[in-house]
Amino acid sequence: MHRIPVAIKEDAVEVDRYRRLMGTGLGALLGLVYLLISQGINLIFLPGVPLYQPPLGFWGNIALGALWGGLLGLICAWPYSTAIGVTLASLASITVTVARGLAGIDERLGRLVVIAVVLGIPAALLMAPAMAALRWAINGLVDLRRHPTARDQRWRGPLILLALVAVIAAFSLFNAKARALLVRMDDTLQAGLAAESFDALPVELQALRSGDYLTDASSGYTLQWTETDLDRFIDLRPSNNYSAHSAILVRFDNGNSLICLYPDVGIRPNCAFRAIPSVIPLRPYVSEDW
Repeated sequence: MHRIPVAIKEDAVEVDRYRRLMGTGLGALLGLVYLLISQGINLIFLPGVPLYQPPLGFWGNIALGALWGGLLGLICAWPYSTAIGVTLASLASITVTVARGLAGIDERLGRLVVIAVVLGIPAALLMAPAMAALRWAINGLVDLRRHPTARDQRWRGPLILLALVAVIAAFSLFNAKARALLVRMDDTLQAGLAAESFDALPVELQALRSGDYLTDASSGYTLQWTETDLDRFIDLRPSNNYSAHSAILVRFDNGNSLICLYPDVGIRPNCAFRAIPSVIPLRPYVSEDW
């Protein structure tokens, strides 16, 4: 006689607990991998250059990424319904970004709510495929956890997802132009710190639009490259070659900051000591009646 397999009814509470545990763990692992690669790849290609890595620095950002990924994984896995889990996780994933963007806008609460909705809903729709992929991997772990011949298959989805996240994170590597300017700026600052007189300073540090490098700089600093919202530094921008402009923002440990606007890689920058202005927020038009 052949033994007839008997279907075992699973405990719904145990299944929910397992799904949420896998969601939290997989989300944390994805967040860890993404932050580790996206934060570390530039350190590998720019050894010795002190990069600006807000908000918590290299290790702090990695820990924060793992925590945030774990929370999103838990939210995505919490409901039994896949659609509801994906929707909630998509909305949660853009909440912090939208809130940070609106924090610097001095507007009435009603207008801020409208801006948040107008910006948040499209962003959540863009995040939905990523959250759907996460839930697909979670569901695969749950569905195959007791299957006697599927122990290898159950980890296929999470491994594919981890590989995709790693590839996406690798695109955080600065382009060749940014890397060249960061190295050049670091060399310039180090030469300036070694100078004992004004005449010994590099030319760009002698020609500051404001400030005095010998008195305003300190030995500890971080560097940030950007090519967005450069009109914040409009007085440092020449009127030609706009498409090639970029800037290096230097934050010294003593609280001072230096802005260097590079018209191009091979052109001497225009530099000035001043506070770094906030990024100009992008927001939709809202009627002044609100």
